[in-house]
Amino acid sequence: MPSLAEVTERLVPTHLLPDSEEGLREERDAVSAKIQETGNEKDPRESVEYTFNLNHKDGNGKVWGGKFVNKILTIHDRQMVGIMRARLTGGAAYESMDPLSAEINLMVAHLTQSLKERPDWAKNLLSLTDYGVLQAIYMEVDSHESRFHGRKSLKEVSETQSD
Repeated sequence: MPSLAEVTERLVPTHLLPDSEEGLREERDAVSAKIQETGNEKDPRESVEYTFNLNHKDGNGKVWGGKFVNKILTIHDRQMVGIMRARLTGGAAYESMDPLSAEINLMVAHLTQSLKERPDWAKNLLSLTDYGVLQAIYMEVDSHESRFHGRKSLKEVSETQSD
């Protein structure tokens, strides 16, 4: 039977540790150099909460603006998005909805759960008359969530496909 010291030694994840203190210093210095290259220590979109100011001009020249605070959704929040989307269909199957209505339902449900603060004009997203305003808010939220989760945003994916 192995001794306590042998068992303890086996439990140390040596494959995850740097080979030496020098290796650890090199890793730290490499990260510091990368931060200095980009000019900022941390992108605000890497935080659980992200504050942004919208400044969107619609087709009629009206400017929609204001301060928004978005939070990263928890698993429970995502479940609530699904429930709200189902309610917005009015009992119709997702497959029977036209793509624009399905997309609007997704954005409204998601933003309703993720936006902690928003201007008065955006309190009831379903009362907006310009789809572009809703989309502008959602794209900013997607940019935050994509950065937080380490994936490409919808805008980045769209730009890649158009190249």
